[in-house]
Order: sequence, then C-alpha cells, then structure tokens
Amino acid sequence: MGKFPISDGIAGKAMRSTGLVGTPNGKPAWIFENQTGVLGNNLNSSVLYMGATGNINVIMPGTSLNSVVGAFQRNITNSGTNYTQGTRATTCSNNMAQGLTLNITVNAGAIISATIGDAGSGYNVGDIVTVVEAGRPAGSVDATAVILEVNSGIPVAAQAITFENVQAGSFLPVAVDYITALGAGVTEADVIICK
Repeated sequence: MGKFPISDGIAGKAMRSTGLVGTPNGKPAWIFENQTGVLGNNLNSSVLYMGATGNINVIMPGTSLNSVVGAFQRNITNSGTNYTQGTRATTCSNNMAQGLTLNITVNAGAIISATIGDAGSGYNVGDIVTVVEAGRPAGSVDATAVILEVNSGIPVAAQAITFENVQAGSFLPVAVDYITALGAGVTEADVIICK
C-alpha cells in the first residue's frame, strides 16, 4: 500500500469563503466536519484558490492562543530589585508572545509572588518573561520568570501571516485554518476553499 501526497491540483470538496473571513471562532466551517449544527470559520487545513490577485491574511494549522496559566510564585527565577506592588507588563524571550501582565507582591523591592492579570497570547512553555516597571532607579535588577504552563486555545487575528500579491489562478502554497483578512481588490467570493 503506497502513500499519496495531497495535491492542490485535485479537490474533492470546494466552497466560497463568503462569511468565513474574520476573527477565528474555533468551530469547523465544513459541514462534514461539524457536529454542532452551527458552522464556524475553522477551515481545518484547507487549501485556498485565489480567483483575484492580492493579499490575504491567514492562520496556519497548529497555531494556538497559548495563554499563560498557573501560579507564578513557583515560576520566579529572579526576584529583581526596586519594584513596587501593582500590575506590571512583561516582555518575553519569544517575540511572538504578547500581553501577559502580572499582579506582583513585593517585599523590600523584591517580587515575592505574582498572579496573572492578563494571560496574553503566543506563549510557550520555557519562555522567559521579564517584569517591566518604569521609573526604577539606575542599576535595578530586572525580575524574571519562566513560563511553566500554557492553555492552548483558539488563535487570534494578530497571529495571522500575510501572503502578498498572490496571483489570480493560483493556490496558496500552505494549508490554512483561518482567513482573517483580504487585501484590496480581493473579495470573499474570489477565494475558493478546497479539500
């Protein structure tokens, strides 16, 4: 028995993208994959045919929200110096991660515990976050923590990749889960979703 690769030259099923472009909602868009009776916009690794030349923003398979969960007091790797108690933004070693805020408790300027304010998105286990507080004196040591647990979920539009100037009459070179936006000159009726 041989294995046959998927070919974008042969599609067993097709539908227009009308009503499927926008914020990801996690529900399958294909009727044969959807057991809820309420169709969504998850294309589940579909191939896209472009009927017009232009840009398209898509989220590829395997992309998830990856928001941070867990108790942060066990995550702190460096307590830092000269912090004040309150909600603080963070930066991350992973450039795709964004939005994590921590509610910090301090003792003598060092962070002794932290809880999650906003879980953010795009984080992975093992990422290092740095707690940001403006106005700390020169020579202050930044507090750091390691991400120990994430909650995979529905991706957000900010995680989309833009394919520019895709030519009419061609297939997008990747499979996609979501279409988040179309560029000028491309309408939902121009994009055909194939499986």
